[in-house]
Amino acid sequence: MSSEHRLDALAGGADTPLKIERQSDGKTTIIWLIGRIRSEDLEELKAQTNDSSERMILDLHEVTIVHADVIRFLSTSEKEGITLVHCPPYVREWIQRERAEGETQSGEE
Repeated sequence: MSSEHRLDALAGGADTPLKIERQSDGKTTIIWLIGRIRSEDLEELKAQTNDSSERMILDLHEVTIVHADVIRFLSTSEKEGITLVHCPPYVREWIQRERAEGETQSGEE
């Protein structure tokens, strides 16, 4: 049996809010992120990705803009086993750059 949830995490202001669509069959959860993902949306994103599914997928196909804090969240999520699909090229490049900078900084300590 599949459960579907539609949530709107309002980012506020005149900006397009983040829209979150979620589907889960108990084993796999797919979360579609649509619009602008701002730092203010991280609490809701963390709550959405914190469930007991064996597999978690974030679909970023319709993401338009992300903040730096969101890139760090996506990078950490991916390292923890969450799959990112349809990731815009600029987001993927930014994640890779953040990881490279993190490795350089940890190497200097």
